[in-house]
Amino acid sequence: MSSDRPNVLLIMTDQQPVSTIGCYGNSVVKTPAQDRLAREGMRFDNFYIAAFACTPSRATYLTGRYSHNHGVVINDVELDDALPSIGNVFRDAGYQTAWIGKWHLGGQMYRGIAERGPFDNCWVRKRVDSTRDFEFVDVEGGTGEDEPRSGFDHWVGGWKHFKAYLQTTDLPDEVKNSPRVGNHHAAPSAPDREHNVSLLGEDHHMAHFFADEMVSFLNANRDNPFCAVLSFYGPHAPVCPPEPWDSMYDLDDVPLPDNYDAPLEDKPRFQSGRDRTYVRDVWSREEVRDYIRRYWGYVSYIDAQVERVLNALDANGQAENTIVMFVSDHGDMVGQFGMVYKLPYCGYDTLMKVPCLVRWPGRIEAGSVNTSLNSSVDVMPTILDLVGMDIPEGVDGESISDVLKGERDVAREEIFTDLINRGMMLRQGSWKFVLNWKPLSGDVRDLDELYNLADDPHEEHNLAYRDRARVASMRDRILSWLEETGHPYVNTIREQAFREPS
Repeated sequence: MSSDRPNVLLIMTDQQPVSTIGCYGNSVVKTPAQDRLAREGMRFDNFYIAAFACTPSRATYLTGRYSHNHGVVINDVELDDALPSIGNVFRDAGYQTAWIGKWHLGGQMYRGIAERGPFDNCWVRKRVDSTRDFEFVDVEGGTGEDEPRSGFDHWVGGWKHFKAYLQTTDLPDEVKNSPRVGNHHAAPSAPDREHNVSLLGEDHHMAHFFADEMVSFLNANRDNPFCAVLSFYGPHAPVCPPEPWDSMYDLDDVPLPDNYDAPLEDKPRFQSGRDRTYVRDVWSREEVRDYIRRYWGYVSYIDAQVERVLNALDANGQAENTIVMFVSDHGDMVGQFGMVYKLPYCGYDTLMKVPCLVRWPGRIEAGSVNTSLNSSVDVMPTILDLVGMDIPEGVDGESISDVLKGERDVAREEIFTDLINRGMMLRQGSWKFVLNWKPLSGDVRDLDELYNLADDPHEEHNLAYRDRARVASMRDRILSWLEETGHPYVNTIREQAFREPS
């Protein structure tokens, strides 16, 4: 018998767009757990992250603040433990709290390597030459700290705990001791173009380990109110799911995106110059499709781990009294415009629009769909409101509990997203505007972007230099919003925003 106080389970994937999920319209990818949450709860069709990429987005989910107010404006910046967050608010209310999985909010990508700076990467890709592939540079360590943070008392991180677990297995030493085991999840790996399969196997993969740990936490708290976060490292690259998931989808069933061959002449210049992401004319079309099918396999593998956790809730009698929310920190290009991975400083839907599925039996109508604009900044205050807690001062987001209960249809009229402190995205109705305010180098400011998603859902036609009046209006709205929300250097952004790109 579970506690009468509602439980909360937040499930977060890393780098997953809505295009990879069955209930969002992908007829090939098998995602029964995510489809189940949509069938038994509410699906949000226009849910946008309020901050890009991993670290800023995660901080916003936890604190309900925009990135310029929680201070985590780029990756690998530490989140202030003193800020009210989902973890410490629920802990102080007497809940059992748990964080299991990727954290990425500790301000240091390396654990126990003093000479590494906070803005380094734990593994690096670089193009070997202009026509070939990437190579990896390995460094011992994993993302984020491995100590309890922000009010989460039960803590299972992705580096120390997973490495310790692997030592208990019968895996070969070269696998369980590989540096890359902690550098996300695959061991050993290779450039994504070179088709490699994780040697961890489906029962020892990090995603399986995290699901096991969450099931154990749920089993131990059958009679206690809990707030828990299950944070997967995937389908973030390297895309090396274990078998049989690696070969789950046939190449013939995987088309290239409709905008794969779309020209980039009217796009910001950095997009075609990103040698870590731009693979069109570098990888063959078949290699890109092979990457996509493995990415889909990874999505399905993680979904199977989610299903195990949902089944544990059922078995423990916790499902009826648990609010389950499924989200992702941001999306992936997955072949759009000939690119893969995440692409900083742009506002394409494949990066900004992520899944949001919320289930609470008896309170949220099963199979309901909300098509209005929604923002990740509202997650923290909404969860608190649903369980009857006060929303702390300083929270930027607003509760949409009445939307979840079917009492209101429209959550937001406009959405704002910070693009790693270099640009801003604004969505109003069907219009999307991306202001690239920070110069690429010196005094050179890149092109802005304007799309009418009603006519151009694949964002192929940049109207920013054809509809100057709308650009001016949306630019002014971004600037006024920055003032309203207390951005610390809105005057600098204003000065840059009125400069013509060169």
